[in-house]
Amino acid sequence: MDITGGCVCGGTRYVVNSRPFALVDCHCIDCRRSAGAPYVQWGSVRREDLVVTKGKPRKIAHADRIRSFAACCGTHLFFEDSKDSSAIDVTIASLDDPTPFAPQKTIWLEDKLPWVKIDESLPSLRRGGPASPSRRRVKLRRAKGYGAAGTNKHEFSERLTTDCADGTDLE
Repeated sequence: MDITGGCVCGGTRYVVNSRPFALVDCHCIDCRRSAGAPYVQWGSVRREDLVVTKGKPRKIAHADRIRSFAACCGTHLFFEDSKDSSAIDVTIASLDDPTPFAPQKTIWLEDKLPWVKIDESLPSLRRGGPASPSRRRVKLRRAKGYGAAGTNKHEFSERLTTDCADGTDLE
């Protein structure tokens, strides 16, 4: 089973060789800011099942995790707990056909924007949780000026009140 996806301009393409699992809508502030959207839908795949076929994503380390963006246009593509995690999360909207991958859970409702409507039929978590093997728990921390940070992989472990200069480009 090959599932294809890529960035908005077509400069970065990838293939997933298995069906994404642990399909979640994440409302955490980290996902919202990195995508410039009210929430992001993720699906996990085994690391060995994800192959970048064109371009080279730009990897950014932040909050002890790694986000990958298309270097050509900035589309948010992947999320990793670490460089050797067994699973990688893929932005479902970056798939060529995301329609078969409806969310199974909603996470980080404590960070949800007040005007976003939630599908009440889905299980939901106030914070994150171990929704896939790639997700790990981290120590709960209080974030200055932004309220409580949570315990799932998408949290800010430290938030700066000045700028985003704490992100480290891994390329």
